Amino acid sequence: MSTGHGKAGDGLPTLRQKLAHAHRRLVFLALVLSGVTLMASGIITIREFAMRNLALLASTISYEVEPALVFGDTGALRESLASVSRIHDVSMVEVRDPQGRVIARHAADQESSRNPFAQLVEGLIRVPEASVPVRRGTSVLGTVHVHGDPAVMTRYVLSGTVISLACLCIIILAIRLLVRRMEEDIIAPLDRIASVAHAVRGERDFTRRAPTSQIAEIDRFTSDFNALLEELEGWHKTITAENEKLDHEATHDALTGLGNRALFDRTVARLLSEGQSASRRFAVLYLDLDEFKPVNDRHGHQAGDELLGEVARRIAGAIRQHDLAFRLGGDEFAVVLRTAASWSSTAAVTARLRAAMARPVPLDAGAEEVVPAISIGAALHPEDGTDAEALLGAADGRMYQEKLRKRSATSFRESHA
Repeated sequence: MSTGHGKAGDGLPTLRQKLAHAHRRLVFLALVLSGVTLMASGIITIREFAMRNLALLASTISYEVEPALVFGDTGALRESLASVSRIHDVSMVEVRDPQGRVIARHAADQESSRNPFAQLVEGLIRVPEASVPVRRGTSVLGTVHVHGDPAVMTRYVLSGTVISLACLCIIILAIRLLVRRMEEDIIAPLDRIASVAHAVRGERDFTRRAPTSQIAEIDRFTSDFNALLEELEGWHKTITAENEKLDHEATHDALTGLGNRALFDRTVARLLSEGQSASRRFAVLYLDLDEFKPVNDRHGHQAGDELLGEVARRIAGAIRQHDLAFRLGGDEFAVVLRTAASWSSTAAVTARLRAAMARPVPLDAGAEEVVPAISIGAALHPEDGTDAEALLGAADGRMYQEKLRKRSATSFRESHA
């Protein structure tokens, strides 16, 4: 689990890279040590084996050349050396007298020793030699010196190198498979935890949980991480609920439950913003409860609050589902018709509001009834204004004109009564 914002740790190596680097170094060191150890032990073993073979060969030659030394037959001595050298892998056979002088010598074909690899092996590894005295009874007739053939050691070293490299390749493949499995066992659970943490941080999705792991330490870490997420989820729900409650209290009237003046201004501002981009038409109704003060004075504030609550419920029930009702303060209410396309549709809602007030409201536990009366003024956007104050002022003015007409009509009826 990139946006335009930089992440913590950008430019740093990943855990997978660090583990892979450490594993490569570990594998290289293990291979070097094991290769050197195998080659050294192989060369030592091969050299010991070659020395034993040369010692046996020298003993065999000593028995064959004994008669020739007794009789001083140099020709027979050379033939014996040549025959033995052709059978066995030796570079040179010498027979010396007791004073160390060479009596007979036979050197094998040294073409192989001129090979660069053979020369390198001969330079790094001392070619084994063997010396065995030639005896007749208790007297020493001479000494047989046998020199090993570097080509033999070269073949041994070459075959050992090939076998070692093959074994090392198999070891490397096995180690890589094990390392990859270990990386997946360690890194995959951590990647899943990181993706959950990213979702929680970026999307505020506190319901996510990291899956369990087969590794004890990572499993404990995952359990603690999930427990922390559970606590965060609880805190988030609590804070969200408190914020919603505070926001509701800040934008709604405590007595009637309708939106307050702040929510009214916010709603009209949003509709105005939408209207500028889409030429949206909407209406604002301003409602004022007639003769509310005498109810308070005669029946008390509790009865007045009951009347306001009932009026608010009737207003909310009379408007359309997508329209909104507000209490601006005291006995003043407002309604926002979010899809009022004309004055005729506004008049239809106004008629329903007046009809909703026709039923009497019981006061003083039913001892008396009051029929609420309201005065309504309407303003249509954009004809009557392009901001909240202008629309509310136009609706207020029309509502006030309706009040004046009601008072004039009442005075006229009283004067002609």
